[in-house]
Amino acid sequence: MVALGALATGLLLEAGRSLADEEGRQVQPAGGGSDGSVLAVTGEIGRDSYGIYLVDLSNQTICVYQYQTAQKTLKLLAARTFAYDTQLDEYNSEPSPRQIREMVTAHRRLTEEPAGPAVPADAPAPAKPSQPEVGPEE
Repeated sequence: MVALGALATGLLLEAGRSLADEEGRQVQPAGGGSDGSVLAVTGEIGRDSYGIYLVDLSNQTICVYQYQTAQKTLKLLAARTFAYDTQLDEYNSEPSPRQIREMVTAHRRLTEEPAGPAVPADAPAPAKPSQPEVGPEE
């Protein structure tokens, strides 16, 4: 993993502030400019196999490389654009955004105050409207 970290550092075009995510992977801006538009993330690809994920935010692409220790080489495993991926409302996920919207709406309905004026629990019941007296039929 140390060799991979050194390799990731060598791939960076610009030294940036290093960030570690919650699992300890290193995330470093690696853009050609100072905007940090390319991120390099090191992580485990498989059992005892490590790699580098490059995310180019400007071009909306991701590349995955595997460091092969025996050959001391870096192999490109995958590359793709995510420009259209980010335009999807949903794909292969549960619950769906529609189901989540329905759950949130139901939750809000349950937690909102009922409409109308608030009546204290110990207030007397409202009076019933009086009925007109009906006399005997003639």
